[in-house]
Amino acid sequence: MIGLINLDAKDRAILEILKNNPDVSQNDIAKMVNLSQPSVGARIKKLKDSGIINHTYGIDLKNPGFFILKVDIKCNRPEKLVKMFKGCPYFLNGFTVAGNYNLTLLFVGEEIFSLQAIVDQHVRTSPYVDDVEIGLMVSAERSAVVPMRIKVKNSDNAPCNSDCRDCEYWKDKRCLGCPVTGHYRGKIWKDNTNPLKKLESII
Repeated sequence: MIGLINLDAKDRAILEILKNNPDVSQNDIAKMVNLSQPSVGARIKKLKDSGIINHTYGIDLKNPGFFILKVDIKCNRPEKLVKMFKGCPYFLNGFTVAGNYNLTLLFVGEEIFSLQAIVDQHVRTSPYVDDVEIGLMVSAERSAVVPMRIKVKNSDNAPCNSDCRDCEYWKDKRCLGCPVTGHYRGKIWKDNTNPLKKLESII
């Protein structure tokens, strides 16, 4: 088990300063906490190495600009579901949790219908899933930045191993489709895909 880091008053003061102003310089912090700049640098490095400080670029849950769907799942093989979504651009993060619903997945998208299609087609139908509860995130009390997959590498195979051409949701335009395979009608990952004119004409 990983040991807990011991924080003293100076560490807590540095964390509070960085929380209120992430762009503050180490020299300014040193003046505020009455330490030398090298000492502040060493403490910040210790906090980074411990995982307490982490500079992450991504989507801020407090003001995302997109729809975020929280999916709570009661399942017997949570690792199998998380593995299925690892390469999916819509997938934000997954959390194995203690309790009856032992897996929480976060999905992001520009409209809710595609997120609902992902749950219906890939979560509810899984043999590992016993029950599912979904909720649309409305607000967050604090900023929390979650990495979001923006650059997508094109592939003939979808991360979930499904084929949009066989999907009623995609055919009926109830889902924007997969950015990885190019079956995508949305805007977030538009520059990462090539429109499939031939497939569009068939449908």
